[in-house]
Amino acid sequence: MSSVRSARPWRQVVLSLAATFLAAAAFLAPARAPIARAAADGLVVTTAATYTVAPVRHAVHVEVALTAVNNKPNISAGGLVTKYFYDSVRIAVQAEASSIRAVEKGATLTTSTLPADGYLALEIPFAASLFYHQTVRVDVGFDLPAGAPRSKSDIRIGSAFVTFTAWAFGDRGNVRVVIPAGFAAETSGSGATRSTSAGATVFRATGITDVGAWYLVVNADRQSALTTERLDLAGGEHVVIRAWPEDAAWKKQVSDLLARGLPKLVEQTGLPWPVAGDLSIFEVHAPLLEGYAGVFLQGENKIEISEDLDDLTIIHEASHAWFNSDLFDSRWINEGLADTYAARTLDSLGDGGWEPGRVSPTDQAAVRLDDWTFPGRISDAATNAREQYGYDASWTVIRSLVIDVGSEAMQGVLGAARTHQIAYVGGGAPEVVAGPNDWRRLLDLLDQTGRAHAVDDIFRRWVLTDAEAATLDDRAAARQDYADLVAAGADWRPPYFVRSSMGEWDFAIARQRIAEAKTLLDQRDEIATRASALGLAPPPDLRTAYETARTDLAAAAALATRERSDLAALEAAADAVAGLRAPLVTLGLIGTMPEAGLADARAAFNAGLVDAGARAMAVTVGIDGAAEIGRERLVTALGAIVAVVILVTAAILLIRRRRRGGRVGLAGGPPYVTLADQSDLPPDGDPIRPGSLATGEPGAAATTTEPPGPLDPDGPPPAATGDES
Repeated sequence: MSSVRSARPWRQVVLSLAATFLAAAAFLAPARAPIARAAADGLVVTTAATYTVAPVRHAVHVEVALTAVNNKPNISAGGLVTKYFYDSVRIAVQAEASSIRAVEKGATLTTSTLPADGYLALEIPFAASLFYHQTVRVDVGFDLPAGAPRSKSDIRIGSAFVTFTAWAFGDRGNVRVVIPAGFAAETSGSGATRSTSAGATVFRATGITDVGAWYLVVNADRQSALTTERLDLAGGEHVVIRAWPEDAAWKKQVSDLLARGLPKLVEQTGLPWPVAGDLSIFEVHAPLLEGYAGVFLQGENKIEISEDLDDLTIIHEASHAWFNSDLFDSRWINEGLADTYAARTLDSLGDGGWEPGRVSPTDQAAVRLDDWTFPGRISDAATNAREQYGYDASWTVIRSLVIDVGSEAMQGVLGAARTHQIAYVGGGAPEVVAGPNDWRRLLDLLDQTGRAHAVDDIFRRWVLTDAEAATLDDRAAARQDYADLVAAGADWRPPYFVRSSMGEWDFAIARQRIAEAKTLLDQRDEIATRASALGLAPPPDLRTAYETARTDLAAAAALATRERSDLAALEAAADAVAGLRAPLVTLGLIGTMPEAGLADARAAFNAGLVDAGARAMAVTVGIDGAAEIGRERLVTALGAIVAVVILVTAAILLIRRRRRGGRVGLAGGPPYVTLADQSDLPPDGDPIRPGSLATGEPGAAATTTEPPGPLDPDGPPPAATGDES
């Protein structure tokens, strides 16, 4: 079970250890002269004390069976016998003892008391003088009445709670304590055995010889008898106040204050109510809290608050529902937050003016707050002084930090701590980080989320040991580098690859990673400049790769290298497309569209396609190879032209030859044959042989045509008009 304990510095701390009371030994009073004063060890007193708790009477009834024996022998000298006798005995009883009575053999004795330091000296007269070897039995009874709540008495005897301290009496004795059935009882102090009898709990101690040092603190409670006040608030806060039936004032004040204060606490902290189910608050006798005014039992949803009503303590303990090791693992942080926000809540309720005591790191009881540990109990003045300093100093520091960053920003700090968010936030949702929320995380959150001013000085002065403070110098250098990186990145947020090492306070690694990130940002700027010159916008891929890098920047660096290479290819392609072209290049580019290819490569770059550079290079290569292609095309074209000229020339010559050698006169030469019939011509323009189609063989139609005109100036004249027969 873990707990958060808090003491209030504005009231006197009640120590929890029961005092060790010095019981007065049997006091010997001389009788008449010539009786000499007896020695201190002449009367031996043994006792058997029974403490019976009576809740209905609000008291503990004590019965002491006292047996006194006179062991002081008579002295004979010179015929004179000196006899020593005792006519009373004196014992020490609790200062609260009342209704004291003593009975010897049925006769009531007249007792008297004398106040002493922390006890009463009870004098019990004997019915008759007690001489040597005589024994007397006296039954002594008295009550230990319950003190009222918030009284100085340490005795509380009620229907729900019992606490008192049992003593032994005389020179040696036995003690028995009886607790009624239904009470859960425990003891502290000296040893005692435990048993039950008819449902009652019985504690016994026998053979006590060091009576002055023996004591038994008895505590018992019966929770079923506590009063119950339930608060179900609109914000989901469910609180059950359990008070002593005898203390209606405590129940009313705690209930009223929490009903008004808890919603204000939620507003002040900006945090949702953290308790699932009921938060139980119990009234407790102050000394049982071991010197503290209240205890928050983490993991049990339980608070114990002293009967000593104190508004700041009540709200302070309730605030520990948030301010415990689930939020920060440093005691001073949680206690400082609890006091700061309790005071702010009371301010908002009109019960203001709460502030820490004036302390200084140079005070004699001062301790570095990170070394302020829980002592277990406040058992001495030095511990009390150290605890008072710790609470006041913690409150002083946290209050100044809240004022520095402002209420709204501090709510952001608390919210990030509650969800364990990294202090160094990137471009996306803040990452959840492992590890404790210690003073380092608080300092980072104050700087990064709260935008605090010069909090390092506060931590150096109040919080940190010299060794811890030395780390702040390395941190300051790394944070400057980090700030430069953030500025250089503009809207590009640092990657987790960098931020994680900052949050882990591994500043050597952090600065190395910052340098890597800065190099990549320089490449980003180069890419942006070159892309802008081309009228392009860099794709978002590099920013994504940079901002999402978790373990290294290799992927982002590779992407930057590729984009720079792509831009080089695009620059070359753009120059090639825009450059003057030789005729052969123009001829070689016929049928291609380098401008379209460049546009395609530009679009691919903007889209972040991996082949943007290849597309741009294809454009450049195409233009660079166009001259050769043009040359090939020119040669091919010239060859084709020559071939055409040759063919045309040959055709002309052929036609001329045919016209000279194969023309038929008008008087009966063979008619001209149409071009369609030239396939039937004999080779080399030989004249048509007899029996050919032109001779008019049976079954064939002879076709004749007129010559198309004077193809040859030396040829025959045009044929006469008119029908031929």
